[in-house]
Amino acid sequence: MKLSPHSGNGTCLLSWIRSSTPVCFRMQSDNSIRSPLAFRQHRLALAPAHPDASAEIMRDNIESAFSEGEERFIAFLRSNNLGPVWYQALHDHALQDCISSASLGILKSSRFAVATLYLLQNAVMRQIDRLFESRGIAYAVIKGVHVRELVYSEPSLRQAKDIDILVSAGQRIVAAEALVEAGFQYNLELDNISHQASFDKAGVNIDLHWNILRPGRTRFDVTDALIARRRRIGGFWGLGDTDAVFLMLVHPAFNKYVCSPYMSLCRVMDFIRWMKFRSVDWDAVASLLHDTGLQTAAWTMLHWFTMLGLAVPDNLMAKIQPGRVRMRYLSFWLEHDLPTKWLYRRPLLIQIGLTLFLHDRPLDAGRMILGWFRAYLQRHRDIFVLQQALNSP
Repeated sequence: MKLSPHSGNGTCLLSWIRSSTPVCFRMQSDNSIRSPLAFRQHRLALAPAHPDASAEIMRDNIESAFSEGEERFIAFLRSNNLGPVWYQALHDHALQDCISSASLGILKSSRFAVATLYLLQNAVMRQIDRLFESRGIAYAVIKGVHVRELVYSEPSLRQAKDIDILVSAGQRIVAAEALVEAGFQYNLELDNISHQASFDKAGVNIDLHWNILRPGRTRFDVTDALIARRRRIGGFWGLGDTDAVFLMLVHPAFNKYVCSPYMSLCRVMDFIRWMKFRSVDWDAVASLLHDTGLQTAAWTMLHWFTMLGLAVPDNLMAKIQPGRVRMRYLSFWLEHDLPTKWLYRRPLLIQIGLTLFLHDRPLDAGRMILGWFRAYLQRHRDIFVLQQALNSP
């Protein structure tokens, strides 16, 4: 698939900030942006996303990245699912001599492993499309598997751990039954039964969602509206552009804790490439964020993007920014990288101290707590209902 940058305001959105310091995106120095030194490695890892990623720029970034250890940086790329992208960038710019043969071999292995998984996932997705279409199940593929088909000239460069499929709550049982009858194995996950169920077959994982987030996160269930606006993409159905951007901004804020290690940088790469190759109706995105009560979550994600050197639309930031006190509070979390520091030691502090404050109003946070409590009480019943349906003849 050949991609070309869209016309309009997208170019200015990605007019990267330049300085004399040869770091990723040639952006502001660490003294001019308030971000942890650790995020410098993040910015260097995103070098292939530079709109003008010439061989010179890539070489400068490689030298900067390897200054703290080549093996460490290669491991960081792999942990963020950027190995295939970097291998392709090195090949395109004939920079294979800039890294050791061992590191190049690691990146090459990841490239072929991801490409193999892509072929498997693509075949399974077409099978599911035929299956769901034959049974009248309206669905939309979301997240990585959807995005990569739209903004990567070679979608196999973008690793996706699983295929995420969104259906309405009313069709979740028939969709699950269809998957099991097609040979997929249901995997019981008690913690997520309120909004999703997992299946796998021949090494391909499927996450069947009937809500984009845990119940109560949004002011109303947006699932049916998202599916109603779906679009046909190649061999399957995917979200509309506005809805895809909306999901890119809110889902990782809650599920990946904005900047924690759960937030793979391939998701940031998705956003960068979307800005470059797709036009965005920011008014529509802002309206959806306002209606769902998730403006603060999106603002926090965009604020972290600016800390990585991305230029984001000022008019959107002005529309969705929270109050001054909350802005400072959330900025403190990001500037000190607390989601990473507390992820494994104090996860409850993140859930209470960060994610609750990503809701726009106290009532929104209260609704989320109530929704979580209800889901907790109903989880065994929900599991029983699903398993009974799947086990019935």
